[in-house]
Amino acid sequence: MAIHCIEMLLDLPEFRLIGLTLGDQRIDLHLQRQAHAIVCPRCQRVCERIKESRTRSIRDLPILGRPVMLWLHMRRFQCKPCQLRPWEVSETFDERVKWTNRLYCRVRAESLQGGPSSQLARRYGISERTVFRWTYEKSRGGRPRQLGRAIGIDEYARRKGHHYHTFIVDLDKGEPIDTFNGRRTDDGIAWFKSRSQQELDRVEVVVLDMSKAFYAGIRAIFGESVQVIDRFHVVKYAVDARDEVLRAIQKQLDEDEAKAFKKLRKRWLKSKDQLDVEEWLARHAWRHRFPKLREMLDWIQDLRSWFDRTYEKPAREALLKLIERARASAQEPLNRLAGTLDRWFESIVRYIRHRYTNGPTEGFNNKIKLIQRMAYGLRNEHNRRKRILAGCGKT
Repeated sequence: MAIHCIEMLLDLPEFRLIGLTLGDQRIDLHLQRQAHAIVCPRCQRVCERIKESRTRSIRDLPILGRPVMLWLHMRRFQCKPCQLRPWEVSETFDERVKWTNRLYCRVRAESLQGGPSSQLARRYGISERTVFRWTYEKSRGGRPRQLGRAIGIDEYARRKGHHYHTFIVDLDKGEPIDTFNGRRTDDGIAWFKSRSQQELDRVEVVVLDMSKAFYAGIRAIFGESVQVIDRFHVVKYAVDARDEVLRAIQKQLDEDEAKAFKKLRKRWLKSKDQLDVEEWLARHAWRHRFPKLREMLDWIQDLRSWFDRTYEKPAREALLKLIERARASAQEPLNRLAGTLDRWFESIVRYIRHRYTNGPTEGFNNKIKLIQRMAYGLRNEHNRRKRILAGCGKT
């Protein structure tokens, strides 16, 4: 391979290639700085006389499928006027670096995407321990992160039905803060008490689902005024009540009608603009045939539109009216919804003021499930935590 082609691949304008060795397992490239002299740091004169030299080894990206080792021949000059013997310094590489930044970024990116450590180690000529250290210990996953103004808290299953963990997210930055074992009130209180008081004073909003354990822990640390119930979970409870009504109606129909009714499941809450004429007429016919279904759908649509309100006082009055409508209904699912909204009333209304949701937290929850499936469980708790924080953080 021509020398100038290799220099183009390396893209290191500070150095020139003075030799190469093609081995069976590795390619060694010998480099030297383009400059033939340096400026004396003591007397500011040009030094051209070379006294001695030494080599530095730096790992780089593979070429032709083989790992590359860069050998930098660093020279020591002698200044005649002041007799100082300064070493030349590289502007591209720090004094103690052992690998290029592009190699570090490539290995970390492929490891976070699920690449096996053994294959990455063979491909780039490094050890499996180095792959792990670059990906998790030296990455954002190993650095402590501070609490922000708005945080989200949610649980995820380590083993569904048996072991659960808690996940804390900075909603402003869209980054995970930490994950810890357990989801009970005592677990949350212990974790927050381990943070400094300066961090805790910074928190103004905590977005959570309708978990009594999380609610009690947040209230014990921050009080009542910071808790916001995510709109996603409120609407989810309403949709679950709607599905209960749909199942009850479906049992009253014959087989053919039940199949046609089931096909409309995803269209009940769509707007008119999202449906064609035939779909809208079919939905209208079912709504006219079953008054309970019509009542439930209208109530849910009003609840969804409630979250688009701007001012807190009118929103508070509108939510009270929705609760009264649900409580006055003859349908049991609506009665249960009324009780749920009444219990969490203040936390739901705070959404109008703060406008924070747990969307990033739920997204990270899905990503954690993918990470645990790819890693077949990640039994080591220390490594599992680092991989989750590195995989969910910004690369």
